Amino acid sequence: MTTFGEWRRGEGERIEAEALTIPEAARGFQGERAGFPSRVAACSIDMGLVILAMFALWLVVLLIQLIFTPGINVEPPRVATLVLIGYVFMVLYWAVSWGATGRSLGSWFMGLRVVNRRGGKLSWSLALLRAAFCVSFPFGLIWALFSKRNRSLQDLVLRTIVIYDWTVKPLSIPGFAGPSED
Repeated sequence: MTTFGEWRRGEGERIEAEALTIPEAARGFQGERAGFPSRVAACSIDMGLVILAMFALWLVVLLIQLIFTPGINVEPPRVATLVLIGYVFMVLYWAVSWGATGRSLGSWFMGLRVVNRRGGKLSWSLALLRAAFCVSFPFGLIWALFSKRNRSLQDLVLRTIVIYDWTVKPLSIPGFAGPSED
């Protein structure tokens, strides 16, 4: 039985430089479909980062208000406004992260990557659609507990896969040769 990672790279083919960057204990999981606990941990890290970003933004607004209009108090945002702002931030954060590299900071920390059904990078439109779906219906991740292939409802509908990937090299982007070695 071949793993998703072997199918993606070619049967049995291993890249030695890649193997050096993967922790020894994680090498057996490289390319396998990610499980529920690691996906929840990555989502939790990402949500924490977005909450911190929103808090920092509110502090900046307060500082600007204090500097330019002292004596006039700005009302804190309502819960509905915070939820809407959080929704937009989370969708944009995940869409940009998944569209650019296939991983957010939480995914990077947990060694995960989101790929399309062929094992390649998500298109920008698919990344945005997946991000909106994940934020709108977070309980879809629970389906990964019951799926034999560890796929969430979002993965099933959009045909995406979350794999363990500890490599630090960026995905190859067609038409981009990378930095010159002068």
